[in-house]
This record gives sequence, structure tokens and C-alpha cells, in this order.
Amino acid sequence: MRPLLAIFFLCVLVVAPSVDASADAPDRTGSIGIRLVDIPAAAQDDPRARAYVVDHLTPGTTIQRRVEVSNDTGVDQVVHVYAGAADIRAGVFVGRDGDAASDLTSWTSVADPALRLAPGEAVQTLVTVTIPDDASEGEHYGAIWAEVRNAATSETAVVTASRVGVRMYLSVGAGGAPASDFEIDTIAATREGDEAPVVIATVTNTGGRALDLSGVLRLENGPSSLAAGPFDAAGVTTLAPGKSGDLVVPLSGDLPEGPWTAVLEVRSGTLSREARATVTFPDEGTAVSKVDGPAPNILLPAAVGIVLILLISGVAWLLRRRHDVR
Repeated sequence: MRPLLAIFFLCVLVVAPSVDASADAPDRTGSIGIRLVDIPAAAQDDPRARAYVVDHLTPGTTIQRRVEVSNDTGVDQVVHVYAGAADIRAGVFVGRDGDAASDLTSWTSVADPALRLAPGEAVQTLVTVTIPDDASEGEHYGAIWAEVRNAATSETAVVTASRVGVRMYLSVGAGGAPASDFEIDTIAATREGDEAPVVIATVTNTGGRALDLSGVLRLENGPSSLAAGPFDAAGVTTLAPGKSGDLVVPLSGDLPEGPWTAVLEVRSGTLSREARATVTFPDEGTAVSKVDGPAPNILLPAAVGIVLILLISGVAWLLRRRHDVR
């Protein structure tokens, strides 16, 4: 029997706008990298659009984006650039194995599928996405991959591959882009054994676009009026429309049990939501807290009341004046 050829992939997707994607090349020091160069003018202030290909396209539309591929391995590298399929699973954006195909990959082409890069060299190539007239509507996910491989040898039939990619979030449909929105459903305080406490927020994507959610937690009104934080959520939670997931915020181990007012700000791109809840960290297990609704706006009723008083006073003054004139 011919030896079975196995391929192992080391995969990295861009997860932070300020960091270029990079991945160690097989059997080499240093890394290869890829970053998005072109950002739509209307999305300059959106951190997601600066890192990922995020767009809403109508059938029959074509867009082009440049990506820059770099070689920091210290040796010449042949880097393959291609579009691959991806999914969102359990709050994580996951690239499928190899060059798995999807509708999005069939719509996507790369001007330079293979780049030979010298050490320290960076080259840009053009990615074109053409949406056919009969394209299926909805969300489509993928990645633009930059990949290097070690060839199999006579001693081993294992091919080791390393790839790094830029995410693609494309919405297809007539009209404008679906609105993005989410809700913070619950905030829970939890602890396992002697470990430090953790806050877990359950979030639901109530909009029509995928979201990459990050969070910052502050603790206020604690014992003896203590305050703590801010604490960053561990990683990013990616949610498809209609899906729910958890944001996990690790805390320091020396925090008093509480009660505390937990103030959680959750953000995806330019979209931000804040929720408050009263939490007490248990000795063991999980305590779920109801998220407080928005604070009542006492200024609005007061303003309305003042306006009504002024209107009534004005009407009374006019009537009295008309009576005096007669």
C-alpha cells in the first residue's frame, strides 16, 4: 500500500485589528504574515473593517481588496494565497481544513496564487469577489489564507503546513446592509474551588450580521465602597445572527465576595452596549444575576412637566389679557 499522506495545519486568523496576522513557518524561525490593506472609506472608524473583509453586497456586485503577505522567516518562501471556507462554531470563527470550498470561495479569486518571497520581503496581491446574479442571500464566511508547506520526504509521509488568514464576513442581499445589534442577557459570578472568581455574560446576537464581541468589566459599590477593574474579557466571542454565546471575564483572586455592582461594556466594531447587575461571588459554583434595565430618565418627565406648566400659564395670561382689553 502507498503511504497515507497526512497534512497538519497550523492555522491563525486575525483576531485583533492592531496586530498583523502571523504564523510560524514549518521548520523555520520567524513567521509569515498577512494583513488587509484596503479599507472602505465609509468604514474607516470601524475596527472590524480595518482588520477583516466586512461588507454587504447585492447580487451582481464586484469588490476588490488588497492584502499584503510578508516573510519574516529568514529564508526564501513560496507562499500560496487562496480563499478558504469558514464557519462560526460555539462562539469561535473557524477555518475549514485545507482549501475547502463554499459559495464564497467560488466567488473569490486571487491575482497571485503563489508568491515567492525573499527574507524580509512583503508583497501585495489583489483579491476580487464577484457576487453572481443568482447568489444565495444571507451571511457568508471565509478567509484569505497565506500558506507555506514542507514537502514530504522519503523518511516521512507527513506534510506540515502553516497558514494565516484574514477573515471574510460578507452579507449578500438586495437593499442596504442588515442592522447589527445584540443583547446582554445575564451576568453570572462563578468560582471553582480555590480558583479566582470569574464573571460570565451571556450575549445574544439580535441583528442580521455576525459580531465579534469583546468586553470590559468594572466592579463598583463593593464592600466598604470598594471599586475594582477594569477587567478585559478573555478573547473574542464571535456570534452568527440569532446565536447566543458567553463572554468570560477572569478576575483577580483577592476580591471580596461582594455584593458588587458589575458594569459590563460589550463592543463589536462601532456597536456598544452596557449592562449592570448586582453580583456576589460564591465560595463554589455559579450565581446568575438578572441584568438591570436602563435607569429611568427622571429628567424627561420633569422637562415635560415644566413645559406643560409654562403652556398653561401662557394660555391663562392670554385669556386674562383679552378679558382686560374688553
